[in-house]
Amino acid sequence: MTIALLCAAAAVAVGAPGTAERPGAHPTRSLRLVLIPATVGMVGLAVALGRLSIVAALLMAGATTAWVVRDIVRTRAQRRTEETMAGYLGTVTAELRAGSSFPFALVHATDRLPETAGALRRVLRTAGYVAVRGGTVSQSLRAGEDKDGPVTEFADLVELGERHGIPLAELAERAQQRLDARRRHAAATTAQLQGPQSTAVVLTCLPLAGIGMGVVMGANPLGLLLGGGLGGILLVVGVALVCGGFIWSRTLLRKAAS
Repeated sequence: MTIALLCAAAAVAVGAPGTAERPGAHPTRSLRLVLIPATVGMVGLAVALGRLSIVAALLMAGATTAWVVRDIVRTRAQRRTEETMAGYLGTVTAELRAGSSFPFALVHATDRLPETAGALRRVLRTAGYVAVRGGTVSQSLRAGEDKDGPVTEFADLVELGERHGIPLAELAERAQQRLDARRRHAAATTAQLQGPQSTAVVLTCLPLAGIGMGVVMGANPLGLLLGGGLGGILLVVGVALVCGGFIWSRTLLRKAAS
C-alpha cells in the first residue's frame, strides 16, 4: 500500500499539467511521457532493493528534476510568447497608423505570425475574426490566455481604448514598448546571474563530490547511505536539503530576472 501511494505521488508530481500548456507555450505532454515511466522505473528498482529510504530519495530527486525541467520549459515558452506578441503588436501599430481599420489590422497581423506560434496564433486569429464580425475583442482575447499574460494585457488595452476613445495605435505601441523593455531587462539580468546560477549548481553537486572522495579514500559511504538504518535517514535528509536548496536558489534567481 505504501509503495502504491508513493508511485501515485510520483506520477502526479511529474505529470500534472502546468502553465507551459497555455497559449503560446509548448505542451509538456511529451515531457510527462518520458518522466513518468522513468520515475516509476526508479521507484520499482528501489522497491526491488527493499529500501524505503532509497524510494523516498529517488522520489525527491525525480520530482526536483521534473520541476526544474518544467520551469525551464515554462520560462522559455513565456519568452517566446512575449517575443511573438511584440512582433504582433508592432504590425498592428503599423497597420493602424497606415489607416487600416482595427479588425483588418488584427487579421493582417495574425497572418504574419509564424506557424510555430501555435495556440497563441489561434487565439489572436479568433480575436481578429470576432473584430470583423463586430464582437467584443477583449473578451475573445481573455478566453484563451492565462491571467497576467501578454494577451490579457493587450485585451485590457483594447477595452480601455474602446471605453475611453483612446487611439488604439498608441496603446498597441505602448504595449509593444513595454514588452520589448521587459525582454531586454530579462536578457540583461539573466546574463548577470550566470555566476550565481553556476554557483548553485556547483553547491548542489558538492555532496556527490564528497561521496566520491570518500570512495577514493577507501571508505564506503554508499554502503552506509544505501544500507538503511541511520544511513537511510541521512540519505533522505541529505537529498531533501539538497533538493530544497536548489529549488529555493532557482526560485530566487528566477524572481530576480523577472
